[in-house]
Amino acid sequence: MIKGAKFWNDRQRAYYSQSNNPLEQILRKLDIKDWLESCAPTYMLNCIAALGYDIEIKCPGVYRPQPEEVLMGFFHDSRNYQRFREIRHDINPNTFMGNRVPQFHPFAAAQVFKANARYVENHEFEFVCGYFESGHSIGFLLKQPSHYIAGVAYDDDTDEIIYNDSRPERFPDGNGFNRRMSRNEFRINVEPFVIIYTGGGL
Repeated sequence: MIKGAKFWNDRQRAYYSQSNNPLEQILRKLDIKDWLESCAPTYMLNCIAALGYDIEIKCPGVYRPQPEEVLMGFFHDSRNYQRFREIRHDINPNTFMGNRVPQFHPFAAAQVFKANARYVENHEFEFVCGYFESGHSIGFLLKQPSHYIAGVAYDDDTDEIIYNDSRPERFPDGNGFNRRMSRNEFRINVEPFVIIYTGGGL
């Protein structure tokens, strides 16, 4: 049986790709070698949307900004730097990419989308699967490549985590939605912390 976030299997509602937002397009046009920079805000959005939070960004006109772009902007808005310094004293937000710092993610999720999240330095497989069984979503950082993904469910029949990857181009089939991760892959290739997302708007 599969248990997870309420909309774990709703691709239209809860899957966002990082390669099409304005920031990434700017970096690509500037011919920046590692131009895919927004995996953190995009995994966050995939976690938040899977729980049912309202993530629509409204402008006075007809344009609807991509919500992961607004999250990325939050990490680099200098008005937030003092709070970031309080969260991580060893990080200088004037010189370091704030989106890469996992301890900043819960603060950003709360400020932008009123979403509940917390950073935890425990990533035992059974520990995280327990949260999926309670309907939560979880952010992970892969070791290789260094890349954030959104865990959205657990399949206890196959003993696999189901996750959404915001870089579908990484896979031969070009699909980043509802990928599968084995217990052994989790043990070997996931950094020893998680960001747990709870609650939801529906």
